[in-house]
Amino acid sequence: MGKVLPELNVILKICFTLQVSVLDFLTQDTAKENSSQFSAMPQKQVVDSSRKKLEVKFDSDRTQQLLENVLQANEQPLPMTAVAKRLGYPKRVLYRHFPELCRAISAEYVKYMKESRIKRIEHCCEEVKQAVRQVHTEGIYPSEAAISRLLAKPGCFRDKQVRAALRAARKEICLEL
Repeated sequence: MGKVLPELNVILKICFTLQVSVLDFLTQDTAKENSSQFSAMPQKQVVDSSRKKLEVKFDSDRTQQLLENVLQANEQPLPMTAVAKRLGYPKRVLYRHFPELCRAISAEYVKYMKESRIKRIEHCCEEVKQAVRQVHTEGIYPSEAAISRLLAKPGCFRDKQVRAALRAARKEICLEL
């Protein structure tokens, strides 16, 4: 007996109920003086709030309609986490009730992201070609460093296609074989 220590949340509840500080509770016998108040306290005040679950009413028909609207919208596709947040439900709940719709929304987002990446790389390649021409007309060798100073996003050289575009632009002006 007396070998197991109570959890901190239990100690805090007892101290709150007895209206004593934790330090006094652990070091003095004030609990005996206030124990008569304990039996008079209503049981509702001692309920563990961490065990209560937040219940949210789930409107299946309305949610399905909203998901279909998101899928058919002609605006920029959103990731499923953003859609779930916008609808006010956890993503898991939406996937559990409407797996096909959620997968379709996710697929649209992935497709959009791939298309955006391709467009971004094409834009960077075109920007590199123009920068190479500009630097060459100024009589400067079009090195990666010289070109990156002229680019809106110098980090685009991380992509293999952009570096290949630099080599191709150099070949056009007969600097590489």
